Amino acid sequence: MKNKRGFTLAELMIVLTILGVVAAILTPLAFNAAPDENKLRFKKAYYTLQRTTDAIMNSDTYPEGDMSKVSNPAKTFCYAFSDMLNTMYDNCEGSNAIKINSGSAFEYNPSSSTSSLDTLDGYCSATSVSDPINGGSNNLPKFITQDGIFWWGFDYDFDTVGKKVNNIRVDYNVVCVDVDGEGGESAFAFGIRNDGRVIVGNKAREWLKEGANSVIHRENE
Repeated sequence: MKNKRGFTLAELMIVLTILGVVAAILTPLAFNAAPDENKLRFKKAYYTLQRTTDAIMNSDTYPEGDMSKVSNPAKTFCYAFSDMLNTMYDNCEGSNAIKINSGSAFEYNPSSSTSSLDTLDGYCSATSVSDPINGGSNNLPKFITQDGIFWWGFDYDFDTVGKKVNNIRVDYNVVCVDVDGEGGESAFAFGIRNDGRVIVGNKAREWLKEGANSVIHRENE
C-alpha cells in the first residue's frame, strides 16, 4: 500500500499566508465595487419623477397639457403623482407651503443656473422633514413610497406666471426628495414647470454625473 502524506505545518502556514494576502487585496476592491445604496435610490427617484410626470402630463388629468388648467393644481398634481406610485403614506392636503419668492413660484434663471439651482436646493434644506415614516414634522403636502423614499413640496399651484425668457416660462414647483429618511443624506431638490419640464438642483446634478445625464432646460428649450 502506498503511504498517504498530508500537508506539513509549514505548508499550511504558507497557504494561509497567501490567502490572507489575497483577501487583503480583494476586500477593499469588493467594497469599492459595491453600489452606494443612496445613489441607487436617488437615481430611482429621479427616473421615477421623470417618468411619472410624463405619464401624468399625457393622462386625462391634464387634457390641455398644462398643470395650471385644473382646479386646485397643486393638490391635483400631488394626488396624481402619489396615485401612480406604491405609497405607504400620503397627505396631499398639507396646509403649509415652501416659502418661495414671497409666495410665488421658484424661478429658474437660465443665464445663472448655478446660483438659481443652489437656491432650489436651499428650499428643500430649509424645509427638511423629521420622522417621515409617521408623516413628518412639517404639514407640507407629502407622501412616502414603499421603498422608503420621502417626497414633499407639491405646494405651488402652477398658475402664477413668473418671469419668461424668450417667451418660455421659467417658474417651477419645488419637489424635495429624501432617499434615506432620517439618515444623514440631505434632500434633493427638483423643479417642475407647468408643462411638465423638470430641472434638478445642484446636488442632484452632481450625483447624476455618474452614469446619467441631468435634464437642465435652458431658455431656448
